[in-house]
Amino acid sequence: MKKDISRFGYGCYRVNDLVDDHYDSLKKALLSGINVIDTSANYSDGGSEKLVGKVIRDLIREQKINREDITLVTKGGYIQGQNLTVARERINSGNPFSEVFEFNEKLWHCISPDFLEDQFERQFSRLGLNYADTYLLHNPEYSLSFRSTGDTTLEETRNAFYERIRKAFVFLEEKVKQGLIGSYGISSNTFTSYKESTEFVSLERCVEIAENISEANHFDSVQFPLNLFESGAVSIMNNAGGTKSVLELAHEKKMRVYINRPLNAVTSTGLVRLADFKADEFKERDFITQLELVKNMESDLADEKLPAAGFEDEELKSLAKILSTGKLIEENWKFFGSIEHFNDMIMQVYSPRLVKIIDAVNAKENNEHLKTSVGKYIAEAHRLMSFVSNYYKLRAEKRNVFINKLVNEKLDPQYHNLPLAQKALLITSSTIGVDCVLLGMRKMQYVDDAIAVSDMNKITNAEEILKYVSSELLNVKT
Repeated sequence: MKKDISRFGYGCYRVNDLVDDHYDSLKKALLSGINVIDTSANYSDGGSEKLVGKVIRDLIREQKINREDITLVTKGGYIQGQNLTVARERINSGNPFSEVFEFNEKLWHCISPDFLEDQFERQFSRLGLNYADTYLLHNPEYSLSFRSTGDTTLEETRNAFYERIRKAFVFLEEKVKQGLIGSYGISSNTFTSYKESTEFVSLERCVEIAENISEANHFDSVQFPLNLFESGAVSIMNNAGGTKSVLELAHEKKMRVYINRPLNAVTSTGLVRLADFKADEFKERDFITQLELVKNMESDLADEKLPAAGFEDEELKSLAKILSTGKLIEENWKFFGSIEHFNDMIMQVYSPRLVKIIDAVNAKENNEHLKTSVGKYIAEAHRLMSFVSNYYKLRAEKRNVFINKLVNEKLDPQYHNLPLAQKALLITSSTIGVDCVLLGMRKMQYVDDAIAVSDMNKITNAEEILKYVSSELLNVKT
């Protein structure tokens, strides 16, 4: 018998056990009635599972929740970070994981039983819990992109793919018997693709595999994206001979459906965040003044202050190279495309550079004057990035006015004044067949958004809105 689950679940994609705010937001979510947690082995390189385990254990010890009331979903398949190190060590020792697909230097993928066995040991160690309610194969479609150009037909590639799914299902059935998981499933971004796509994953075929293993199989959960831009889950008839969508088939099979990316749409022009942005006025002359200030501070640090602090030549060269926020912003500020892309660049490029500078300076003893100078530089660099952020937030505001207009054409007027994020969550969570919408809630405000919508009645025309809005947005540059 399936547990009752909340309308929204706590998505753990960007949470980490090292961040106090993430601990607090997950704790608040669980104490507010949200009882679904979705994590994965690769989220924050295992830090996400550590956080989840810690919060659950703490709240159980405080007698504020019961473990049986929580639905914990975790996933496996990605080989990144620590897992990548382990995989390479196994190759060097002559005992590699079987059927590994090397997508690029930093990302491999595997769902073979020997890899999953390794993952179970590591994941339950991080969680510090006796069982997970559901285990999902995480985006197994990665291997479908590895079709060889000459010798392998698409049909042969697909047959090999579904054989890997079968082996994984057999393994997961055994883990159910052992009591480590209650059920299993698949999280795939291409459940919602056209069936002609080379990376399409057929839910129908996966169900057949599970039923051939056992009529009493435990394949009962699927996860895929659905939002105002990406409506394939309801609009693309890619199952049952082209007569049913993946959501219809999952609903018919009484499977539990978890929706991801409700507010983060992947579009032809990049990632679009379905939320309102608050922006200050952008004045280019003030931005240029700030840009010159940061560039001058970087030159002063590289040419004067760091050499005077006794850094060795090689370290000086390395630090001088990453003291380039001003130059990079100057060259690229008009070409980031969107606030979402710029935010990604902050996380992936700019912030790591600033952290390296801070770490290098903090390692030097008796250099308080240098630390003060670097602290001032860091503050001004962040101020410079806030100028660029405002520039793109203003553009995003114009985009969202258009999206809101489209939504309101079909949405009951009583909801017109809701923030865009809450509208998007209301529509997605009201769609027939959707059991739980997974929302990244690493900030308290995101928890509040989920709680606010949880109390709203479901709307009856959610599917109509999704199809209409996504169709209108399809050929619009956002």
